Order: sequence, then structure tokens, then C-alpha cells
Amino acid sequence: MIAVQEEGQNGLVFVRHLRENQIGLPAIILAAAYEPEVFRSAVADRAEYLVMAGAPDAWYPVLVQLVENILAVRRVQDKVLFLEKKLNLVGSVTRHDVLNQLTAVSGYTELLEMVVTDPQMKSYIEKERFALEKIRRQFQFAKDYQILGTEQPVWQPLSSVIRRAGDLVTVKGITVTDNCGTAAVLADIGLEKAVAQMLDNVVRHGKTATELRISAREEGEGGLVIFEDNGAGIPDADKERIFERGFGKYTGWGLFLVHEMLSLTGMTIVETGVPGKGARFEIHVPPESYRKEGKPKVT
Repeated sequence: MIAVQEEGQNGLVFVRHLRENQIGLPAIILAAAYEPEVFRSAVADRAEYLVMAGAPDAWYPVLVQLVENILAVRRVQDKVLFLEKKLNLVGSVTRHDVLNQLTAVSGYTELLEMVVTDPQMKSYIEKERFALEKIRRQFQFAKDYQILGTEQPVWQPLSSVIRRAGDLVTVKGITVTDNCGTAAVLADIGLEKAVAQMLDNVVRHGKTATELRISAREEGEGGLVIFEDNGAGIPDADKERIFERGFGKYTGWGLFLVHEMLSLTGMTIVETGVPGKGARFEIHVPPESYRKEGKPKVT
């Protein structure tokens, strides 16, 4: 699709409308002259940008080459999509069958616990149940990680994401305060699971945490989303390691998954809290992925 950006024909508005409606149609913005703001907007909306400078003989061959490149990329994307579907099918069937057997083993374990009276044997059964739960969580991680980046990023109001994430995690005893107002981010559709992992992280590791505050504000040309609790905090030696795969007391994949999911749209996350006073996670959002659509409010 080719959209013209000149007086009376605002191609940027049309392309943005497509993206907001999750339409990933390839687009080329044609402009009579180079304008930095138009160029940045075109890049943000995943469109190519071409200046029609000089006679048609000068820029038309470039346009033809650009179209051919887009078509070549589209063919490769279609092939990759086909292979991804095959892999997803195999992964889905395998997880389904294994989890069914895991449910059966868990059921027999509970029955065994009902008839066993020896304290030492009961301790073995408890360890077995812990191992089964860890396997279940590992399969859930595999499912979440497999679907990362399979869909185009979409604009999501942070308050809505936090609300949906809260339905996925039990945060009993912790008050969650949303100060994000109407801020929105361009992120993977699984963003709510990343936020759910952040909530779960407070429950599991916050220890004395009773409050979690989530806020968003403009930072430079981009945005800054902050998760801050009043729990035990994170030791200085672990501040970078917590985002590594396998680090932690449980599966060790929670914050690793958050890091990976955010990176899909250029976001970064760091921990800047003071040990003993609470954890503070700062998510830096690039300019093209952040919108402050109104004044913040406390909910």
C-alpha cells in the first residue's frame, strides 16, 4: 500500500488508523520533501518513507526496488509463519498430553498422602508435590515464551492492563495503587502476563510488602513506568541477576520472561530500589511506544 503525505492527502493518519486497528499491511509513505517529524511518525507506525525528490526518473526506480524488497520480506514472513504454526501445534499437543499425565500423577499423590502415616514418607510426598508444581509452572512458562512476538504490538492503556493482570494473580494482603491515569504503551499482546508476573513477584518475594504502587510519567522523549513496593527489597548483588533465566527460588523464569517480553518493543527494565526498604522496578519506554493521553489519576 502506498500513501501520499502532502496537502490534502495525509497518509500518516491513514497508516496510523490501520495500525490502531491491528492491520499489519505494508505501507510506503511518499513525501514531496523530507520532514523529520513525518519520518519519525512513519517509522513509529512501521511504514517505509520515500521522498519524491527531482524528476520521476530519479525516484521511481527506488520506489520499485522498495516495493520488491517489501514483497520479498513478506514472502519470507509467510514462510516463517507457516513453520511457526507447525511448531506451535507440536508444542501445544505435547504440553496438553504431558499436563494430562501430570494431573493424574498429582491425583495419585494426593491419594497416597491420605493413606500414608509415616512422617518421613509424608515428607517425601510433600517434596514430590513441590516437584510436580514446579514442572507445571515450567510448562506454563514454555507456553508463555512460545507465543512471545507472534502478534503485532498493539496500543494498550496501562490501567486496563493492570486490571486484567490483577485477575490472574492473587495479591491478598497487598494494596495495589494504580497511578497510571490514561497512559498507554505499544507492547506485545501478552503484556498483561508480564504485569501479572510483576504482581506475583511482590507476593512471592516481597515478604513484608503490604503495598504496591504503579505509576507512569513522561521521561525525556519517552515514558517511565514504575512498580514500587514497601517490602524487603532486593540485595545489590542480585539487581542484575534477577532478570537472568533460572535465577530465583522457584522456576527462576518470571522476571526473565518480563524482560524478554518488554524487549520486543524496545522497552528496558531495571531494579533501583533500596534493600530493606522495598523493590522498585523502572520500565523505560521508547518515544514511539508511549502515549500520555491525559492527566494521571489515583484509583
